[in-house]
Amino acid sequence: MILTFIGNCQTIGLCYYFQQLLKNSNYDIYWVLYGDSFGYNKTTALWSSKCKNQILNYDKINDIISKSDIIIYQEIDLSKSVFSNENTLKKMVKKKCKLIKIPCVYLIYDDYDNSIKELIKREKKNNVDLKVSIIFDKYRNKNMMLIKDHPNTFLFLEIVKELCKLLKFDFFKKEQCDIFLQNKNYMGLPNK
Repeated sequence: MILTFIGNCQTIGLCYYFQQLLKNSNYDIYWVLYGDSFGYNKTTALWSSKCKNQILNYDKINDIISKSDIIIYQEIDLSKSVFSNENTLKKMVKKKCKLIKIPCVYLIYDDYDNSIKELIKREKKNNVDLKVSIIFDKYRNKNMMLIKDHPNTFLFLEIVKELCKLLKFDFFKKEQCDIFLQNKNYMGLPNK
């Protein structure tokens, strides 16, 4: 079974957590580069090294997408990504592939109300399967971002938990969550 993530640095983080969650399963878990506009460079993105099975070669990306059983992706404008959008993916994937669309999370706490409205607007516009705005609403008094576009460990785990519900996967045991939560930036994302 192949589980593939497509999107920005947020999906690299999610890919890592799923690699940990499903490491003793029959899933091969990949992250694929959505396009050159991401500006991804392994030498400057050392934080991403926790996530294994990163596919950066476009020929290999097409192959992985066509073989995937589950794809979790962010809707990326066609001008930035040939395949990280619903219409193109539906043409590329095998019939039984499950597509799960998640939002790009962007939130400014100094302008919380407007940021949440914008996030909700993007979630509706892109018709996402997982609404991160609901997580923000549930934990309104908790800061879940390192910077405006990098979630902290708590938010990553909440998103993983919601994805597990959608996929009918068991979530991490409390002990494993506690280990992750000891560091609010477990992924080591840039936070300035």
